[in-house]
Parts: sequence; structure tokens; C-alpha cells
Amino acid sequence: MEDEEKTKKDLISELNALRKEYTQLKASLSKNQESQNFSGTETILIVDDNKQTRETIRAMLEKCGYNIIDADSSLKAIEIFKSCDKPVHLVLADVVMPEINGPEMVKKLLDMQSDIPVVFMSGYAAGDIIHDDVFKVLCSKAPFIEKPFTFAEICLVIRQQLDKKI
Repeated sequence: MEDEEKTKKDLISELNALRKEYTQLKASLSKNQESQNFSGTETILIVDDNKQTRETIRAMLEKCGYNIIDADSSLKAIEIFKSCDKPVHLVLADVVMPEINGPEMVKKLLDMQSDIPVVFMSGYAAGDIIHDDVFKVLCSKAPFIEKPFTFAEICLVIRQQLDKKI
């Protein structure tokens, strides 16, 4: 009985040590994955009419090393895109905006540069906004991410789109 009890204690102790090692390894892998897979130096144009959203996304993406240009409207984004002296590598666009919605704006940007990668985002579920014909066509070529999203989600989607272009 005593030997059996000692064996149980040893097994529990070993199991706890393995759990601790697993947790540390998992955390280490997560940090490595974030820094390796999500980082970049490309220029991203963020288009969203909500200032707080733009600033939050800017902070997330700058943390990954990206250069950020932002616009508070579709019209401003089109103007920036036309006049920018450095190449824009990806457009991250809100779908629902005043004046010109995100899909219409992206259509205009694609007329200027047909190979620009795009990621759409919205606080609305995709099913609620998919009725827009332009959005349907563009969404077949560009991913949609629903707000709120995590740091890892947005960075991964952006990195995947940028890597597709290469």
C-alpha cells in the first residue's frame, strides 16, 4: 500500500512538472509565432470612419512593424492612395462608411492598382451586409474580418494577404 501511494504521488508530481513544462513551451511557441508570422514592414492603408478603431488598429499593426497610413473616409483614402509617394501594400477597409462604402472605395482603388491586397472589416456580421453586389464580388477575392477582432486575428489575416501577393 505504501509503495502504491508513493507511486501515485510520484506520478502526480511528474504530471504537474509536465504540465508546467507544456505551459511554458506553449507560451514560448506563441511568442515565436507572433513575431515570425505576423511581422512586416509593408505600408498598410487603414480606412475607417471611427477614430478610436483606426487608432487601435494602427497601434496593433505598428507593434508588428508595419508602416501605417490612415483615412477617416473613403474619399480621403482615394486621395491618399492617388497622391502617396510610397507604395501602399494592403488596404484594410471598413465596409460601412458614410459617403462611399468600403466596397465601392476598394473598387476605385483596384481600378488604380489591380493587384492591391484588401481586407474588409466591419462591426456587422458578414451576413448582415452581404446584400451589396459589389461587396459580394470583392469578398470572393478578399477576406472579411468581424470587429471586434484580436491582435492575432488581424495580424494573421493581413500577413496572409500580403504573402499571397509575393
